[in-house]
Amino acid sequence: MASTSAVAQIMAKVARNATQLGLTVNSNSGAAVVIENGSNDLTVSYVPAAIDLPMGGVSPASSPFLGVGVVNPGQLKLKSASTAADTIADVLDSVVAAKVLQILVGIGNDILLENSDATFSAVLRGHPDLLGMGQ
Repeated sequence: MASTSAVAQIMAKVARNATQLGLTVNSNSGAAVVIENGSNDLTVSYVPAAIDLPMGGVSPASSPFLGVGVVNPGQLKLKSASTAADTIADVLDSVVAAKVLQILVGIGNDILLENSDATFSAVLRGHPDLLGMGQ
């Protein structure tokens, strides 16, 4: 699992990129970033990989990079504030949500989409050359 400081750095990058795109960051706790999206605010967080240390890989504590194959320490999650969201279109309900998704795709390999109570979730798989590696 990536260290707390590595997660905070990833969240800081998400917040910085969102601000540079003109989006409003409501909060950045270091563990999650909340981005204003009307009544459907979006929370970005880090999900640790299901693997402890990849065979032949680098410890995620010293190499906290997303989307780099077998040393992938985790995934990024985009969570909608809406409990009514039960499709990808409901979670990605605006240009703001699409811009947040673009930010995450530029940083991570796999992206998890989820509604507020996790009754709907989807995984957007990353680059085909990295599928099955790491996460």
